[in-house]
Amino acid sequence: MNSQPRVLLVDDDGDLLEIYTLTLEELGCGVTTARDGQEGLALALALRPDLIITDVRMPRMNGLELCQRLRADERLRHTPLIIHSSEPFFCAPRGEIFLHKDGDLERFKHQVALSLGGGRDGPSLASVA
Repeated sequence: MNSQPRVLLVDDDGDLLEIYTLTLEELGCGVTTARDGQEGLALALALRPDLIITDVRMPRMNGLELCQRLRADERLRHTPLIIHSSEPFFCAPRGEIFLHKDGDLERFKHQVALSLGGGRDGPSLASVA
């Protein structure tokens, strides 16, 4: 059995995908990336990750529509989801976690750890305080 948490990272910025993939891998996560919400939805349905992190503004399907589609699917409805955006005055949908893209990797790692181990029946990251 593989206890490595599986994270789906959805963002159209290749540089950020690389930075956050490396950060997540340092935390011991297995990472799959998607460049837009449509690709992210397909991967989420196929892989059933332990955590999904999505940007808001993306081509083909934005992050808000992706969130709606994920929450409408019984298999993914309870998957932890972090909306990660540089939008200055963004208001996340009720019940969703919003994390501002400000380059604070420690806060990013902390929120990932909370999302993966915050009382859910999923994997946790013991190495992150």
